[in-house]
Amino acid sequence: MTEDNREFSVHFTEEFNKCLDQIQAFFSGQGEDVLEWWFSKEDNMIDEIDRLLSSFPYAGKMVEQGPFKGFRCLTYGKSRHRMLNYLIFYTVYESDCEIDVINILPARSKRKRKK
Repeated sequence: MTEDNREFSVHFTEEFNKCLDQIQAFFSGQGEDVLEWWFSKEDNMIDEIDRLLSSFPYAGKMVEQGPFKGFRCLTYGKSRHRMLNYLIFYTVYESDCEIDVINILPARSKRKRKK
């Protein structure tokens, strides 16, 4: 364990950055004020994800099926507006004490949830 009690190193992958670019493109289509709002939230969101996962790497539930099977998933955000909540997919490498944050997707979906 390191001096600042952070057991795991969190790495944001290129795929994660591409997902952020897609979210930014969506918000840029909504106008300059909305894009500025997104920029003000983006860094805070990344910092919060880093803090949470470095201290609690197993905070997210294991994905049991679908294209993200084997990853862990957590929801970021508590907004009543679903576009402002995000699903974060990541992998924990326990032996190396590292986490790769792979993907971020808006939590909104018109698809029915499987039970």
